[in-house]
Amino acid sequence: MSHANLHTKALLIVIAVLLVLNTLGQLRGPAVHAQPTSSQYGVELVQVRWKSKQFQADLASAINDAAKGRELVTLVPYGSAGYLAVYK
Repeated sequence: MSHANLHTKALLIVIAVLLVLNTLGQLRGPAVHAQPTSSQYGVELVQVRWKSKQFQADLASAINDAAKGRELVTLVPYGSAGYLAVYK
């Protein structure tokens, strides 16, 4: 058996042992549980006429109408449908 073959076999054995140890070590880890959904935030679709001369006023009005007394967290563009408003 040549010198290179011995090194290759030794390296492959070390890699195989490390993979086995890594696999067995992960099985003993703690279980992870999903968190329940939060009802703290609400999402509303806000639609506005894009070609309106008073676009900003129309957008503000649409956001306020959808707010229903809630605090606005963020506004995300949602394709051609308008915006998704996230409320707290």
